[in-house]
Amino acid sequence: MNKESVIKKLQENIKIIYHRAVDADKQLEQLRQQKKAGFAQIFTNDSAFKNHSTTFLPYVEELAADLQAIQTDNSEHYKTLIPAIVVKIELLFKTLKAFKDNLKGE
Repeated sequence: MNKESVIKKLQENIKIIYHRAVDADKQLEQLRQQKKAGFAQIFTNDSAFKNHSTTFLPYVEELAADLQAIQTDNSEHYKTLIPAIVVKIELLFKTLKAFKDNLKGE
């Protein structure tokens, strides 16, 4: 798979995550208004993310910045950065799914 194909696939995944994150953040806001969401951050300090937030969008923004960095990297160095991006994508997909599943269970 060439660099352009990899980047396109990553972009597609980030777009899906973005839409799910927007929906999840709206639901989080409703839970906060009902005093049902009292946590300091979504991911722990030892997660793959540098950001720490009580909403999903800052994590998506970090992921988009990572993708932007590999797009502008003209060398083969981008191949070493892809695993970290994939880990973040997987973590966001899993966490967003768990959040949605937990809301259905209420």
